Amino acid sequence: MRPSVAVAIASLVGMLPACGRAQDQKSVTPPRLVVLGAVDQLAAWVFAAGRPHLAADGGFARLAREGVTFTHCAYEHACTETGPGHATVGTGVAANVHGIVRNKWWVPAQQKAIYCVEEKAAALPGLPEGKDRGPGLMLAPTLAESVKRGVPGSLAGSVAWKDRSAICMAGPHADLAVWCENATGRFVTNTKWAQTTPQWLQLWNGRAVVDQWFRTRWERCGPDAAYADLVDDRPYEMAHFNGSRQRTLPAWLDGGGNKPGLEYYTQIYNSPFGNTAVRLAAEAMVRGMGLGADTTPDVLCVSFSSTDLVGHYFGPDSVEARDTLLRLDRELATFLQFLDAQVGVGQWAMFLTADHGVGMTPEWAKAQGKDAGRGAIQTFVGAAVEKALRDKFGEPAAGKRYQTHVGEFSIFFDDALLDAVRGSRSLAEVRLEAAQIAAAAATKVPGLAAAYATDDLLAGRVPGDPIVESLKKALAPGRAGEVQLVIKPGWLDGTTPASHGTPHPYDREVVAFAIGGGAPAGVVEDQPITPGFGATWFRARLGLPRAAGSSDTVPASFRLP
Repeated sequence: MRPSVAVAIASLVGMLPACGRAQDQKSVTPPRLVVLGAVDQLAAWVFAAGRPHLAADGGFARLAREGVTFTHCAYEHACTETGPGHATVGTGVAANVHGIVRNKWWVPAQQKAIYCVEEKAAALPGLPEGKDRGPGLMLAPTLAESVKRGVPGSLAGSVAWKDRSAICMAGPHADLAVWCENATGRFVTNTKWAQTTPQWLQLWNGRAVVDQWFRTRWERCGPDAAYADLVDDRPYEMAHFNGSRQRTLPAWLDGGGNKPGLEYYTQIYNSPFGNTAVRLAAEAMVRGMGLGADTTPDVLCVSFSSTDLVGHYFGPDSVEARDTLLRLDRELATFLQFLDAQVGVGQWAMFLTADHGVGMTPEWAKAQGKDAGRGAIQTFVGAAVEKALRDKFGEPAAGKRYQTHVGEFSIFFDDALLDAVRGSRSLAEVRLEAAQIAAAAATKVPGLAAAYATDDLLAGRVPGDPIVESLKKALAPGRAGEVQLVIKPGWLDGTTPASHGTPHPYDREVVAFAIGGGAPAGVVEDQPITPGFGATWFRARLGLPRAAGSSDTVPASFRLP
């Protein structure tokens, strides 16, 4: 983490006044409820920029005051996307171990990309939107699974707006994973976790909770000073999803229609009120499932998804993103107060982090004097690589290409074509040669920083540095292409205002807080951790074995049994 970020986070502890009730850090009894919390797309640098404007009685201030603020939390893996990040939060291990290497990845045998939570699953009666989603592609057990196996009578639930967020944190052995479907605005699940729709979820959907903001206005919630360093009408931002074509606040929340529907629910998802919906759903889940209601420890996973959409469509350096952070701060304060009232002061513990960071909007970065840009970089890489391979191996048969897929910052080859030109060499030898040729050709494309043959990475033939090591941590057997691509820092492959997915620090470095469960109060911890720390800490706190492949250790200042 950059020093300025560490200083900013540390100041959050020292500058804010005390309020609320501190958790009992002296207790050695297990917490009744452990909470894995994730904010979708909250980079350390974004938090540092917004921190001076957070409320003294907000959620982040309470986490810092009554718990531990980690100044060095970063993903080990390069694949900084929602699926891999939430799988790490849920399991405690990097992508090369848990197997969720991207939101989607290419499967050569099927000649298609597969979604990270794509799995055949029957819908529950009355919830047809929930079908065909599941955790079947995960290769490592989640915290929920560890607790379910190791603590008889425990319960585990997971909730998010995004399906992949809820599912990758929960895993297959949680009692329930719930997410929202934009088509209907309902929170759903399927037969992977339940045989009938839980009563509390039926009541939730029957109340049409997400409809409550229809025809209200999203207005700035903070003082003018909270937005003074930002510009609210930038031509490269996307318009609000209400048909107005406006990129500014205030904005009407109606989806441009006369009644709630897909456009409206999509707009709520792309606003801070999607986080409010998730908070309300999480509270309903705690009540409905009875999480933390007795002395047997339970697990709750909750992810606030809307920060990600706002960051993508307006930019993390936008007025909308800043306002979403300020509102999330309030939501967190309300949620922590709910846990006090529902579970009991000192009876719960939480680890809060983010699934990935984000880069600056390239146009905004350039205006600040930084090297940045955007373009169809992987498309140009594909053209350059194909030409280089044809120059080396000759023209393939009509309609054929040496590459079967270029995407997700990887290149996949057609083994049948390479087999036809290998001569007396093995397929592995000619594949490695092709990968090295492809990597050399790719690095000549503007906007690309580096490219590596996957076999060279795995065999240790590439000099180690943080980027190279993070690429290795993103490679799971059977789910990696022959070449790995690294975009230049500050550059973006795509048309949305901002994105993530790279191995660069702005995408890997995120926030992290621990509160309750033996975590000391008001401590700023410099020990480096990963966002999988929460799963490691809670396993240790509950006396369960650590996950195979976990690199985190619990600081000595934390009280454990």
